[in-house]
Amino acid sequence: MKILIYTTHRTGSTSLAQLLMSHYNCDYQREGFYKNKNFFKIINSTENIVIKLTPMEAEYDSVKDIFDKRIILIREDIQSQAESRIFAEKTSRFFSSYKIPELFLVENESLIEWQKEVIIKENEILKSLTNCLHITYEDLYYNDGLKKIEEYLNTTMILKLDNSKKYRNGKKNII
Repeated sequence: MKILIYTTHRTGSTSLAQLLMSHYNCDYQREGFYKNKNFFKIINSTENIVIKLTPMEAEYDSVKDIFDKRIILIREDIQSQAESRIFAEKTSRFFSSYKIPELFLVENESLIEWQKEVIIKENEILKSLTNCLHITYEDLYYNDGLKKIEEYLNTTMILKLDNSKKYRNGKKNII
């Protein structure tokens, strides 16, 4: 199965992609892979793959048809997402545990507010997409999001993410 996770940064997409990769025993490619000159050739010649793309990399309509399933992932708590994005960018801590110091939030308040506006615009684009499953970070970790994904992917294996082990606040995310 070819699965597209179409999302923006700091939405839990890496954890979801790794979970699906593990479940389907397949390859996972994250953003940046789209720049590969053989992107379409690789996708078309691969039976099982999970790929994460962002709207900044590729327009949804230009890639959606090469995937069997498409998951659109957003984060409703845009304050936390904006804080996480700015912190990750400034500290280069993208895929490791972290804790954001209060002073960092104060010193970067205007940048975080700007980032929130960017996220609002990105989410408008993502929410408008069709022929896909819409899910949120909050659904994944706190609600029935994984159940919705199981139904959408028609899998009988129960998918689980441990919300006590997210990267933020110094914890390491483990499937």
